[in-house]
Amino acid sequence: MNYEEMIKSHLADYKVKKLAITAPQTWRGGKKKYHYILPADQWDLNFLSQFRAESSKWIKDKEIKLHHSFHHLNSSQAVCFNFFYPLIIEGQLSLVLKILHVEDEPIEEWAFEKIMPGGEKTNFDFYLKLKSGKEILFEIKYTERGFGKVPASETYEKQFLNVYRTMLAGKIRMEVAGYETLAKNYQLLRNIAHVEPGDKRSLVFICPENNKKLHKEYQNVLDNLVMPALHQNIHMVTWESLLKRLKIQMEAEPNNLTKLADHYREFEEKYFPFQIDLKEENEWASE
Repeated sequence: MNYEEMIKSHLADYKVKKLAITAPQTWRGGKKKYHYILPADQWDLNFLSQFRAESSKWIKDKEIKLHHSFHHLNSSQAVCFNFFYPLIIEGQLSLVLKILHVEDEPIEEWAFEKIMPGGEKTNFDFYLKLKSGKEILFEIKYTERGFGKVPASETYEKQFLNVYRTMLAGKIRMEVAGYETLAKNYQLLRNIAHVEPGDKRSLVFICPENNKKLHKEYQNVLDNLVMPALHQNIHMVTWESLLKRLKIQMEAEPNNLTKLADHYREFEEKYFPFQIDLKEENEWASE
C-alpha cells in the first residue's frame, strides 16, 4: 500500500468514526464509489470541529472559490484552510513565522488562493506579506502523486514563449531552459517563476514526509534546473516538522491557547495519524 492509499484508507475510517457518515460517494458522475469522499453538500464537514462554524462562514461570506474536490477528505485546499485559518481567527498567525524561522515582524497581509500581479494568473494556496515588504508564497500538498505537469501542446508552448520564457530567464539553467523542461515540471517551475534572487520573496512547499514522490520531484528540479542563486529563496518543509514546531511554540506562549492546541491535535489525528520518526531537517536557509 502506497502513501496515498494508506491515507485514503485512514480517511475512510475517519469519515465513519468521527463524522458518522457511512455512505461512499461517486466522483464526477462515475460509477465507482469512494469511502473517503463526503457528500458534496456536506463539504463544511471537511473543516475540523473546533473552528468549523467560523471557517465555513468565512468561506461563504468572502465567496472563496473552493476546488471541485474540496469535499474529498484528502483535499489539500482543506488541509491548507485547516492549518492556517485557525491561527488567523485566534490572532496567532505570527506563529507561522516562528516555526519557519523567519524574523518576527508585523504581518500586513494574508490571503488564500492569492493571485500574484502581472496577469499570469498563478495562484498560491496561502500568502503572507510582512511589514518590511517580504512576501512568503505557500504551495500546499498532501496525497498528490506529484506536482502538476502539462502535455506537449501548441497552447502551452505559446504560453511558454509569451510568458514563462521571460519570467524564468536567469532562474533556470540555460541548457535546460526550454519548453519541454517547463512541460515536465510545469507546476514547480510556474511557481518558481515568481521568485527573485534577494530577500524579498520566498516560496515554501509544504508536503508530508512520507510522500516521497513529491520530495524527489522537488529535489530534482532544485538540483538540476534551478540556478544556485535562487536556492535560498525556495524551501520544502514537511507537515510533520511544522506540527512539531508549532506545538513547541504554542507551549511557550504566555497566552492560553487551549482551543488551538485541541485543534492541532485533531488536525494531526485526521491528516497525520501514523507515527513517523522525525529527523532534523535543513529546509530553511537560516537553520
